Amino acid sequence: MMLQLDDVRVSVMRRLYQKQEQRPWDGEWQDLLDTALDLTLGHKRAADNAAYLCRNVIRDARRTLHRSAASSREAAACRPLADAARRRVCTLTNDGRPTAEMVTQASPEAWAIAEETFRELREFAAGLGAHGLGCLQGMLDRVPASASAKQTGVSIATVERTRRAIRLHAQSLAGINS
Repeated sequence: MMLQLDDVRVSVMRRLYQKQEQRPWDGEWQDLLDTALDLTLGHKRAADNAAYLCRNVIRDARRTLHRSAASSREAAACRPLADAARRRVCTLTNDGRPTAEMVTQASPEAWAIAEETFRELREFAAGLGAHGLGCLQGMLDRVPASASAKQTGVSIATVERTRRAIRLHAQSLAGINS
């Protein structure tokens, strides 16, 4: 079916080009608008109102880019690494989602850093209360929050708050900003 360019589609394309000129330095915005232009030209998309169509194609372009980035990460996670000292092990989580874990040839320095980090996490978890170490162990064993709550004798909400605090502390130790 051949696309008929009507006034609504032309108006939306003008709006998208104007938005593109407003932020020419932003590469992600340019990709988003490029995808939105492609979606505007799709013959299956209803074109009744220019304002709604413009909003919808930008929203759908954002979703399309997020979905393609996620699938690219998942595909890359299962490819082997070039470095022989590092490799990925692909497994499935309890709910069936694929996960990739890095396996490296550990040096004595790496073991020392890991032990020190783990010791600091244990100290932090112990400082959160009597349930802290149990929550940390539950996280390491990938036990659901409900089971960890039963084991430690606290509520699920307390387990989730404790796990969140431990994760934030671990990220601060690793220098990761979230």
